Amino acid sequence: MRSWLRKQNAWVDLRRWQREGFQQAFRRWRLYSKILQTAPVHTARQADTELHILCYRLDYLSAIWALKTFYRFAQVSIPLVVHVQGEATERMLRRLRDHFPEAAVIVQAEADRIVVPELEKRGLTRLLAARAANHYMLKLTDFLLIGKAPTLLTIDSDVLFFRNPEAFLKPTEKHLFQRDPESTYVLASALGIEPAPCVNVGMMHFQRESVSLTRCDEYLAAFPKLDGWLEQTLYALHASEKRNADYLPDEYLISLNQNEDYSKLVARHYAGPSRHLLHEEGIPFLMAGGFR
Repeated sequence: MRSWLRKQNAWVDLRRWQREGFQQAFRRWRLYSKILQTAPVHTARQADTELHILCYRLDYLSAIWALKTFYRFAQVSIPLVVHVQGEATERMLRRLRDHFPEAAVIVQAEADRIVVPELEKRGLTRLLAARAANHYMLKLTDFLLIGKAPTLLTIDSDVLFFRNPEAFLKPTEKHLFQRDPESTYVLASALGIEPAPCVNVGMMHFQRESVSLTRCDEYLAAFPKLDGWLEQTLYALHASEKRNADYLPDEYLISLNQNEDYSKLVARHYAGPSRHLLHEEGIPFLMAGGFR
């Protein structure tokens, strides 16, 4: 029975609301929903740079916040690719397409038809297994295999922007990451490669051709498990081996602390235990400044 219940969306949602508290969950949903009152963002359909984001049915509203704050402050119209992991509801897809009419919204079934045959054709069996076992791997395999632009910008659904992200947009041959407070990898090294410290893939800027999926498949031979921050470890290993890992400035913050000085931030990634600060601090700060 427990195994069956864990596969039912209604049960998963109920348990999540119980852990968060029903009143808190309602307040969060009501605040997130305010982004739906804003105008659509029109993006280009083709350019040398693409923005990619991964979301699913429980975080797509925060993904819309992430995207709209990016486009609002960046003042660019670069093409957008939204990767939808897992089951996608009609309402979710309608809202994503209404708010980003020119974006490519790729549902899981469509991505599978593109990515799985390509990995099979290349003989990348370890990456196939990792993608099936760990949904975060879509940020590696699918980001690289879906889309055409040579330059990729990627953001997580729990990122907010507060000012123009000039350093994020600036052309570079480096692989730009956010700097994590500590290193969080699945393993400390693979195949004799020590990953650069404190790499976080919540925001990235890199060249598509600079990342070899074949090499990432080879790294996986040393991995004892396929859970955890798998894609983050692979990105860190690859950039470290190529000696092109670099970091965004400190104004692109990852922190567990409350009451940061938002006037000094360009963006903040509300990772892990800091996620609640997205709706308790980040969105209220934007709205107080007249964002909507």
